[in-house]
Amino acid sequence: MIKTVDAFCRQHGLLCQGETLVIACSGGPDSLALLDVLTQLRSEYDLHLVVCYVHHGIRQAADKEADFVKEEALRRQCRFVRQSADVPALARQRHMSLEAVGRTERYRILRETAVSCGAAAIAVAHHQNDQAETVLLHLLRGSGLTGLSGMAPKNGDIIRPLLAVTRQDIEEYIQVRGLCPQHDETNDLQIFMRNRVRLSLLPELMRYNQSVLNDLNRLSDIVRADDEVLCHMAKVLYDQHVQDTGDGAAIEKKVFLAQPLAMQRRLIRLMFRQVTGYELDISFQHVETIRNLARKPSGKQFCTAAVRAYITYHQLCVAVPRKKTEKVVPQESLAIRGAGEYSFGLYTVTIQLSAAPPAHADSHMFVFDYDQCPADLTLRCRRSGDTIRLHTGCRKSLKKYFNEKKIPVELRGNIPIICSGSAVFWIYGETCSAEAFIQHTTTTYLIGNVSGGNVHA
Repeated sequence: MIKTVDAFCRQHGLLCQGETLVIACSGGPDSLALLDVLTQLRSEYDLHLVVCYVHHGIRQAADKEADFVKEEALRRQCRFVRQSADVPALARQRHMSLEAVGRTERYRILRETAVSCGAAAIAVAHHQNDQAETVLLHLLRGSGLTGLSGMAPKNGDIIRPLLAVTRQDIEEYIQVRGLCPQHDETNDLQIFMRNRVRLSLLPELMRYNQSVLNDLNRLSDIVRADDEVLCHMAKVLYDQHVQDTGDGAAIEKKVFLAQPLAMQRRLIRLMFRQVTGYELDISFQHVETIRNLARKPSGKQFCTAAVRAYITYHQLCVAVPRKKTEKVVPQESLAIRGAGEYSFGLYTVTIQLSAAPPAHADSHMFVFDYDQCPADLTLRCRRSGDTIRLHTGCRKSLKKYFNEKKIPVELRGNIPIICSGSAVFWIYGETCSAEAFIQHTTTTYLIGNVSGGNVHA
């Protein structure tokens, strides 16, 4: 078995000369065999081995097991580290299973230990039976290719040298080497899904196919290679077409919809991870909802606790959820009563009266014939029934104007406008109404400049 593991490590580049490794060891058959194998390969690779036992706070027998692992580590001249976590308390706090919290805490502690020891990697004792169980678990949960890929020989700082061998190989090795591993009685309890797969489902499947163990491992290898290619293709597409919007990511709808279905789903997952900042995956149902959103009109959105997906006229956007209290501009009206400086939410409006028109104008400026302005000139955001009279002479609803200009629906409610009643005189970033148009008879100009804010049509 030593030669098999060594060849596997060389094939996948798991061990490097002179590096420090943390070995996760519980004292059971698999991890004890891993410790023994790596100890025998130590001189060939000049390895520095640190053995770590993680006490989950679940079983009293763990104290005895920790002492056993310490003795086995020191007997092989390896440094020993014992770490602890109160998994039952954390499971209650997080409303998660003992199994899930135990796994999360175990890897967190192992990584902290690796950092403190200056270790290059963490060796864990997963073997081919574990791989087959993992593939079956993901299959039962309706996983995609990534789940069916199972466990990689090397995944970041985690290495799995024993993926080259089976549980039977390990049992034979233990017998030949005269090792006396500890037994974790929780491995016999069928309250855990993985235990039921190992103790019941996999043996039952072997009645139909004696080679199911090898076949599931082969499936894992094939799918992992395919998944890596698709992941690379999706990353290339993402880098080419997805834009950073500050609070999220956006892609042109026509570009997104032109992609194959597999790429659409992967792009959404990449956008989700970009926005949330963590690797926790989004559910298939949420992916499909966001994907279908791309075919809907501007203004449609879908929100989860982690992200907000919405549609503009041209883009599919995934962003952080808006806070319910967030207001870019206030909802009340602000009366414009001649020259001065006015505050309107995040905006500042400076108005002056002049006998001459401005030298230049931009979309943040409005210029009215002061003598023609009504007394109730008001600064506010849009309301139902607002209309604007264009320079062509026709009057249309503000909603229709926004539709024609393809202004995103989610921005419309925060765009400042100048109006009199329901008659709109000026739209921030857009245009002036014909009702406020400068005439050749104009003698006094009302000139307004708007600054600040974070909404621009």
